[in-house]
Amino acid sequence: MTDTATEIRTDPFLLEIVRNYLITTCREMGIAMMRTSYSPMFNEALDFSCVVFDGDAEMVAQAPFVPAQIGSTVHVVPTAINELGVENLSPGDVIFTNDPYRGNCHLPEFVVVKPYFHEGRVLAYTANIAHMTDVGGMVPAAFGDHQNMFQEGIRFPPIKIYEQDREVESIFKILISNVRTPKHSYGDMKAMIGSLYLAERRIAELVDRYGAETFVQCCEDIKDVSERLMRAEIASWPDGEYAAEGLLEDDGVVPDRPWKICGTLVVRGDELIVDFTGSDPQCFGPANQTFGTTASSAYNAVLHMVSSDIPYNHGCYRPISVIAQPGSFMNVSYPASSVGGNSDTHPTTVDVLLKAFSLFSERSSAADGGTCGCIGFGGEDPATREPYAHLHLEGVGWGGRNDADGNDAQFVKNGNCANTPIEVAETRYPFLNIEYQLEPGKVGHGRHRGGFGTRRVFRFLTDGVHISSHTNRHRVKAWGLEEGEDGTNTIIAFRRKGETEWVRAREAFGTASYGKFSNIVMNEGDEMLFVTPSGGGYGDPLERDPELVLADWHDGLLPAADAAEAYGVVVDEAAGTVDGPATDARRSTMRSGDGSR
Repeated sequence: MTDTATEIRTDPFLLEIVRNYLITTCREMGIAMMRTSYSPMFNEALDFSCVVFDGDAEMVAQAPFVPAQIGSTVHVVPTAINELGVENLSPGDVIFTNDPYRGNCHLPEFVVVKPYFHEGRVLAYTANIAHMTDVGGMVPAAFGDHQNMFQEGIRFPPIKIYEQDREVESIFKILISNVRTPKHSYGDMKAMIGSLYLAERRIAELVDRYGAETFVQCCEDIKDVSERLMRAEIASWPDGEYAAEGLLEDDGVVPDRPWKICGTLVVRGDELIVDFTGSDPQCFGPANQTFGTTASSAYNAVLHMVSSDIPYNHGCYRPISVIAQPGSFMNVSYPASSVGGNSDTHPTTVDVLLKAFSLFSERSSAADGGTCGCIGFGGEDPATREPYAHLHLEGVGWGGRNDADGNDAQFVKNGNCANTPIEVAETRYPFLNIEYQLEPGKVGHGRHRGGFGTRRVFRFLTDGVHISSHTNRHRVKAWGLEEGEDGTNTIIAFRRKGETEWVRAREAFGTASYGKFSNIVMNEGDEMLFVTPSGGGYGDPLERDPELVLADWHDGLLPAADAAEAYGVVVDEAAGTVDGPATDARRSTMRSGDGSR
């Protein structure tokens, strides 16, 4: 076991005051972002994360925003700072990058970093990583069937976008000249940078109150405490190697060719290695993961498994090492595409690791719906005659676990985002939501069932609506655990005005994939169906509490016939109760193998 007996020098009460002050600062940054941004991706979906780094470029505070972004910040922020060089930074400078090959998640994640100087010395960095709706490229809102990075959009290495508190106008001009929605992109960037200035003021107030040296020592102790707690957690797990694998159904380019993700957990005392060796080579489409995304998925899975309340900062990541071979599906090399990896490969990667954790822990869960529901809409707004771009996100069913059902209609584990409310979307974009509900009857059955996905129908109000998608689980279902059944599939289908039958993208438009395609054109009166998948079940369905089955029946989510077939529970529909003797008899028959299942 590693020696972690570093002395904690700060008074524990003061340490908690400073730690919570910094976390609150990150929360306040997020509130400022939400209230001053232009795009629903920021002010409704909250697809951004705000963090504080110390003078050593190590993260000391974060608020509970987007796990995928927070996990990658510990790589992309130091990389950006080191590439520019601390010696080349001045008060009022702001660094900007979105390069996926420099530790970032994917191209739409814009990263801004501001150094806080105190008496000529950098004491901290404030940072914000946020998902920009449109980054140029071949499709509105970034998600489609790209085959290389050049099709994805505009890419910036680490550069200064502010110098001594003044905009670098040329950088802004390059940015807004290469996107479909320049007003929104400019406004959202200003919201991001504004949050950095807010956090800088809060840190200055903290340093003025307690002094620079106390602040520096608090930052070190904050990290060391988290490291101790994480090492203690890992040390409680049995030493060994625990391997699992899963499939992503396609890459959007090669039809019906699945891509394998291998994850091995190596527990050695108080340290953990997460090894993705054995995963497939990088794919031809946009489903690849950058190293930043893969490392983030490893942290994400680990933090789902810990039993103690560990403050999330650089210290809790120190005992975790990540191995991902360059040029593989889990560590894409330039110039391959990776725009979908952070959004729709990441949740499957987390679930593969949770499957490996299930080999020694009951805290794991069955797989979730495994897609963010990334559907991009673009075209010309008939009211303003200006281009628009909107990225739709959708909840899925989460996997059942040992002590509870999976959550219904919740965003996947890497996102922590909300969908855009119907009222907001319909006032901004030319479509209506004709139907929106949980998708009844379709779920991964188990002692604890998977969560339900959703069903939504869009109707378009104008011609020339371009639709692009990067979604999963159309063919490969969320797996169950401990005899739990697999979840259900995603469905995207289209219906032209006046027609009655829904037709999927491959049959209707000749796409290579059911869920990854670019620039399908819908016109006025056409409709699109979008059904998101349920999570996998956990445990034998015949062990499910009949009263839980009955509750789903009362809620209109489970027909009585399905209750009998899946769970052996006989519902007396007239009385609205469970028929106990009939249920016992049916379950006995099903366990003996003589009944349908």
